[in-house]
Amino acid sequence: MSQIQNIYKYSSSLASSFNKNIEKCFRKVSQESLQECAVCGDIAVCQHYGVRTCEGCKGFFKRTVQKKSKYVCLSNQSCPVDRRRRNRCQFCRFQKCLVVGMVKEVVRTDSLRGRRGRLPSKQKDNDYFGIHHNVSLISTLVNSHKDTTPDISRLDYATYSEPPYVSSPLIVSESENVRKFYLILNSSVKRIEQFIYRIPGFSELCEADQELLFQSASLEMFVLRLSYRTNSNDSNIIFCNGMVMHKTQCERVFGDWLFNILEFSKQLKNLEMDITSFVCLCALAVMTERHGLQEPIKIEDIQLKIIESLRDSLFFNSTYQRGSYHFSRILGILPELRSLSMQGLQRIFYLKIEDLVPIPSTIDRMFVASLPF
Repeated sequence: MSQIQNIYKYSSSLASSFNKNIEKCFRKVSQESLQECAVCGDIAVCQHYGVRTCEGCKGFFKRTVQKKSKYVCLSNQSCPVDRRRRNRCQFCRFQKCLVVGMVKEVVRTDSLRGRRGRLPSKQKDNDYFGIHHNVSLISTLVNSHKDTTPDISRLDYATYSEPPYVSSPLIVSESENVRKFYLILNSSVKRIEQFIYRIPGFSELCEADQELLFQSASLEMFVLRLSYRTNSNDSNIIFCNGMVMHKTQCERVFGDWLFNILEFSKQLKNLEMDITSFVCLCALAVMTERHGLQEPIKIEDIQLKIIESLRDSLFFNSTYQRGSYHFSRILGILPELRSLSMQGLQRIFYLKIEDLVPIPSTIDRMFVASLPF
């Protein structure tokens, strides 16, 4: 009889313990599923465009980006944005969306409707496949970048010259400067091509899209890689082809475009990106929406994988601890990069009109493919 009583007590204690564990699990699930929206504080179940937000803020952000809406704040651009007052000022609400880290580049356009816009949340410890895939992608990009970066021990100083300090500056004809410009751009693009064609997933695209992405992104990649490699305090500039020139030489060759690239380089340095973040940014500059693509959905899928890898590299890096907005700031470089690319196209256009030196076929194709129509 005593044994039966002991078994009963033991069973009761097990049942009690089991009920407590179940209660804890339900409490944990409910707490995780009822987290607050980062924008307005309303209930948020999952992430949208990189940040845990409610359905209201998700829809507002999506509509704003798709319609390219422009808002005006009637106050001092510091209106409170909470569950009760989030609809009062659209300007401040959208600015808060950006500040907390929502990513405009992930919003699908009307021509690409579907279930998109959710950036993956932080990887679970047992999600080996996802982590392994991202590490493999980043590793491929890093190796491709190193293989196409000029070797410091084998730089080309053949055309290098410092500005004279006593005699008058060395006179170089305008046609010679144009010839150098074409030479640097043409040989650098060949290095950039090697990197682009090694981006995971790029070779699986149709040939027409491969060619269009390469031609359209070449100038952006030229500016991005040059800016990452250049320090504002350096007097020399190293190009992708390994050629070294003094800044004074480059001013005559590149004109005002060089000053804008150097300013952009300072912005890039302020982000303090490591090599893993930088190569992801390079890949995103290539795998983006372009006019005339035949398989835009395939390209968007590759783009989302690269964005996921970028988020992982930031999460496992101390840089991420500076704030969730850092991820958005890195992606915010892309529109500025596109603008600098257009400035380069303008210079090529004027050189074509002057016709001092025949334009190489590679640059001519790149110019035509990069036209925004």
